[in-house]
Amino acid sequence: MKKSLLIVAFLLTLNIGLLSSIWRVSGEFELHMLNIGQGDAILLVTPDEHHILVDGGPGRSVLMELAATVPYLFNEIDLLVLTHPHLDHMEGLVEVLKRFEVKAVLMGFPDYESEVNMAFLQELDVPIYVAEAGRDFVFGEVFLDVLYPFEPISGEMENVNNASPVIMVHFGDERILLTGDAEHEVEEKLLAAGVDLRADILKAGHHGSRTSSTLEFLEAVGPEIMLISAGEDNSYGHPHEETLQKAAELGIEVRRTDLEGRISLYFSP
Repeated sequence: MKKSLLIVAFLLTLNIGLLSSIWRVSGEFELHMLNIGQGDAILLVTPDEHHILVDGGPGRSVLMELAATVPYLFNEIDLLVLTHPHLDHMEGLVEVLKRFEVKAVLMGFPDYESEVNMAFLQELDVPIYVAEAGRDFVFGEVFLDVLYPFEPISGEMENVNNASPVIMVHFGDERILLTGDAEHEVEEKLLAAGVDLRADILKAGHHGSRTSSTLEFLEAVGPEIMLISAGEDNSYGHPHEETLQKAAELGIEVRRTDLEGRISLYFSP
């Protein structure tokens, strides 16, 4: 009898484990900075199982990272955000559009000629929202507030990095600021406009480059944690020492994919 009960208990545990891999039951808000090398890809998962993917990195690494961070039967992206059309942010999204049911896309339209950009645009067959301040999204308890650009971006740009939408993610009292590759010019515009930039977590602009994360900007944001997505031993030297030094001076904890791999943060209601 005891042996039979042990077998039943084992099978129940096995089934619960299998079900949890197929349907996630956590009730938490999740942020996963995916380990895709030198690029950006961030997956947000809301407590009620909405999935928001911000950028897709280079190559196809995003597919393996998604497989490792979402339930087995997952095949929907509720919102896909393309910050700007550089290969290290968008190449993986071409495959995501082919393989997943993407319900909507948020992006700008700066002029940028490349084979990857053309392939991405050809795969678009979903509702498209043009990024601009006031274009906000609500997914249950999670609120995405687009702070920048102040007006829709299209046409020629001197620096396509500055087409990146700056988005504040709200979950309860938690505030997470996502900046894409926005550089100091965008940071200065946000500061001059008096935008409330306070956040608990900051995704550093442009992989921790010296072209972003000015001291004034970091002081206005006042994050406890700075997330940096960069490839191990990348040729750009990201993150730059200047950025790391400023974070250290302000007492900001730095988390880096080039050192840690995928970074996952969990927030309870």
